[in-house]
Amino acid sequence: MDESFQPVIIKGPYTQRTDHVIFILDASLSMTTDMHGNNKLAYSRSILKRINMTMPKMRINAALRTFGHTRRSNMFRSDLVYGPAPHAKQDLNDAIDSIGFAGGMTAMYKALMGAMRDYDDVSGHVSIIIVTDGNIDETKTLDAISALKRQFGQRFSLYPIMIENQNRKLMTKLVQKAGQGFVENADSIYSPENMATYVNKVFLSRIRQQDQDGDGIADSKDQCPNTPAGARVTVNGCWILGNIHFESNSWELRNEMTPYLDELIAILENNPKLWMEIQGHTDSSGSADHNYNLSRNRARAVMNYLIQKGISADRLCSTGYGETNPVATNDTDEGKSLNRRVELSPIKR
Repeated sequence: MDESFQPVIIKGPYTQRTDHVIFILDASLSMTTDMHGNNKLAYSRSILKRINMTMPKMRINAALRTFGHTRRSNMFRSDLVYGPAPHAKQDLNDAIDSIGFAGGMTAMYKALMGAMRDYDDVSGHVSIIIVTDGNIDETKTLDAISALKRQFGQRFSLYPIMIENQNRKLMTKLVQKAGQGFVENADSIYSPENMATYVNKVFLSRIRQQDQDGDGIADSKDQCPNTPAGARVTVNGCWILGNIHFESNSWELRNEMTPYLDELIAILENNPKLWMEIQGHTDSSGSADHNYNLSRNRARAVMNYLIQKGISADRLCSTGYGETNPVATNDTDEGKSLNRRVELSPIKR
């Protein structure tokens, strides 16, 4: 494996987008030219290995084909190097490493026709990922994609990865002929983060989780359901008063808090039947009794501001929670600052 590459772990919930993948590596003569301190073939192998290492565990069949990869410069050739077989990272990595030289004529169309034979009797979706510099026979390659389209119909996607960008227009034309897929540039997906994004787009579809209040937090993780539209929320889905964090041992509303307070007023004005509890919080500095009173004063300061701006006092109440509900560690100054806050909770009437 590529010891210098640490893949980003892709976390769900996701569903699998494809059932079979065939990797096609351009190992023709044009891939012997220099690139990034090595040659195009070595760089292309690295791209494939990074895809392989980033792929999450899933039930998928994989295969690897080359075109070129011959010592005879005038020969058109495609070879099946791995699979089709259940995806095994180490086995596929070893197969990629076995492609040690480039040579021969560009015969992408032969690799595509070979892929059609490799998966001629399978069910499910087939994805083809091609790493190439794009120096191909356009007519024969388009004909091969048309044949794949006839065989698989909507069960076929094409994902060319360009080692160089000068033939991107042609690669886009191939994808348009396939009907599904996209073109990517190798340099743009080389980093672990960008590679994870690429693998996600090719292999996975995010499962939409129910979010009844529309705050961006799934109901299964939302500790504060029924927040109003437009409300800012914490990672737990609780309504928070924007970027309002008090100075230590203070309940003063500073000038920089005004935009967030006015944002709250707009939400209340747009929801005239909304009643609200204003909840003050502190960090762990000071005694429990002191922090309880301090948190009450913070909540009251916000409530008084809203009343002064025309919000009916009948719609508001305030309470303090002291240091009992931190949202961050109290072991750092940054964490303490986050805990010196005001949260908001709708009240059902």
